[in-house]
Amino acid sequence: MNASVSSLGNISYLGWGGFSLPYLKLPVVLGCISFSSTFMKRFASLISGFLLIVCTVPVSAAEPNSTRLAQADVTNFETPIDTPTTQRVLKVGTKEIVPFVFLNQEVPYGFSVELWNRIADDLGVQTEWVRYDSVVDMLEGLSDGQIDTAIAGISITAKRESQQVDFTYPFYRSGLQLMVRARPANPIVLMVHGLMSWQFWQPMLLVLATSAAVGLLVWMVEHKHNEKFSGSPIEGIGQGIWFSIVTLGTFGYGDVTPDKLPGRIIAVIWMGASFFIVAEFIASLTVGHLSNSQLSFQDLRGKKVGVVDGTTGEEYTRSQPVEVTEFKLFDSALAALESGTIEAIVHDYPTLKYIAGRNPDTFDLAGEPLTQEDYGVAFREGSEMAEIVSQEILELQEQGYLRSLREKWFGSNRDEL
Repeated sequence: MNASVSSLGNISYLGWGGFSLPYLKLPVVLGCISFSSTFMKRFASLISGFLLIVCTVPVSAAEPNSTRLAQADVTNFETPIDTPTTQRVLKVGTKEIVPFVFLNQEVPYGFSVELWNRIADDLGVQTEWVRYDSVVDMLEGLSDGQIDTAIAGISITAKRESQQVDFTYPFYRSGLQLMVRARPANPIVLMVHGLMSWQFWQPMLLVLATSAAVGLLVWMVEHKHNEKFSGSPIEGIGQGIWFSIVTLGTFGYGDVTPDKLPGRIIAVIWMGASFFIVAEFIASLTVGHLSNSQLSFQDLRGKKVGVVDGTTGEEYTRSQPVEVTEFKLFDSALAALESGTIEAIVHDYPTLKYIAGRNPDTFDLAGEPLTQEDYGVAFREGSEMAEIVSQEILELQEQGYLRSLREKWFGSNRDEL
């Protein structure tokens, strides 16, 4: 069969024995490639079928566990939590606040630690624990970007909210409490303990010292012309001390009295001062016989009360009529209370309740809780993870998980206010 080629524009005709078919000539870089119209029709059909198959294939569903994290806006973190296979490792700051956090083992444990582990599992994130010695250092580390979040027993306060910190919905409600040394149960032991205590001897020594000073002054101005104060210096000073004591006790007037004006002025001043000295002495004895459940800051007026530096307990105690003694660590304050260096400690109620419950012969709670505070998880200001974790805490509360967690760590009579 003979074939001939003729062209017209871009279309050429291929003919065989009086029969011809058009074919398409396509210019390319290396030359000109020609395709017949039949080939082009078949090629177009093939492409159409391929596209039809591709368009009808269903898109595979996303993993069900990644739904919440994929929808969450976590742009505040350097690595977004997109899928379960891309787990974000969060640096979580904490400090020992029993029973919320215990750090005496390699891995932290306690109420707050167990709560965070549950939250992290639900959100599909991993945890790297970072330990701190104080809440102040921990919140500073959070603001500086050393950690991503912080959890322990951190009170939610307006001051902390203003320091570039955002808190989640509260997961525990508590408050501040006063703790003192425990009293002996045996009355004889209690009496001996009271007589040997500095609380008894402090006003007693004050009475003796002031009486001796006043007696010496009276003798100095009276011994030359008052036979009651004459004799040897020791006898005269003894009479002066006796005069000051009977004046202080409001008995024995008339047997020993000053005659001259200077001596009488000293006597009048001493009589006025004796009212305050006696009142202080009686107040000290009264406080010594009050039960710990009746003690208050008014009963501890002028006494040393220990607080942990940077805590809400420190802020509250500074407004009370006591001498505030700061400690960097809670354990140091506890040791000072046990040794008698301070009279009381102001700290978080659940922590003091836990300590007193395990050391009933050493420590005792005084009075009712002083304040009401909420604990939350801390994030940097503007972090949208605070809202995500708040939602998780609310869900755990509705599910009863928080209640069961409280019963586990605090017993059936949980220590939440």
